[in-house]
Amino acid sequence: MAVYVNGEKIDDNEIQEEFDKLRPQYDQMVQSESLEEHLGQLYDWSRENVIERTLMLQAARNEPEQVAAEAIEKAYQELIEQNESKEKLFEQMEGPDEEKEKRIKDDIEQNIRMQRLLKNLSDQVPEPSEQEVRQYYEQNQQRFSYPEIVRACHIVKHPAPESDHEEIRGEMREALEQLRNDGNFGELARKYSDCPDNGGDLGYFSRGQMVQEFEDVVFNLAVGETSEIFQTEFGYHIARVTDKKPPAPCPLEEVREQIVEELNKERQQKALEEFLDAEKARAKIEEK
Repeated sequence: MAVYVNGEKIDDNEIQEEFDKLRPQYDQMVQSESLEEHLGQLYDWSRENVIERTLMLQAARNEPEQVAAEAIEKAYQELIEQNESKEKLFEQMEGPDEEKEKRIKDDIEQNIRMQRLLKNLSDQVPEPSEQEVRQYYEQNQQRFSYPEIVRACHIVKHPAPESDHEEIRGEMREALEQLRNDGNFGELARKYSDCPDNGGDLGYFSRGQMVQEFEDVVFNLAVGETSEIFQTEFGYHIARVTDKKPPAPCPLEEVREQIVEELNKERQQKALEEFLDAEKARAKIEEK
């Protein structure tokens, strides 16, 4: 059965294309053993998306304000430039060139109308108030926070394929013994480390910036504590934490612009949903 929206037929291929586009994301959401039984639901979502898109296009076409021929021609010439020539722009299309050009320009006009409709809906959304910004900031404090950071220094040896690992571990044990006897970390890093710059000081970093094995050790050290010798994919390490800063909230002013943008997007999405609900309520949607 075909779907008609206000008398306009929706081609089955359009619903299938939407289904195929959504399928990869849907496959990740649904467990494989129950996938097949949910495909009917995915088809319903695809059908609903196409119906909503058709309603939006109809609303855009019905707007009384005309699209200037100059705007259409400009966008058309830009398309030709993007495709390097008119011939390349036309090569995937069927029919005479005059018909191809008309179809492309019709699509351009439709797209301009659609963008204009969406802009009009967005422009009607009021800017969030100061109280709303502060409330959103307080309710999402965990998101708007600086993560825990540490400052650490390390001594590292990068074994080559032909290296004698026992010899390297012996050097690292010598370095660790001297550190435990109050040896100067920077001087020992310059003597033993393959990365002696800045006395092995890595500066401040948060989780996710170093390899997991290194972070697992360093973030569990107290300030001033030195690790045992440990190994990562980069070699053998000795690390010492010289400072730690706990998670802390970002000042509101640093994230105000982000909050306003997020609130505006939420409101614009709600405005679009309300618009579509109203269009559906008065639309004639049939299956024949």
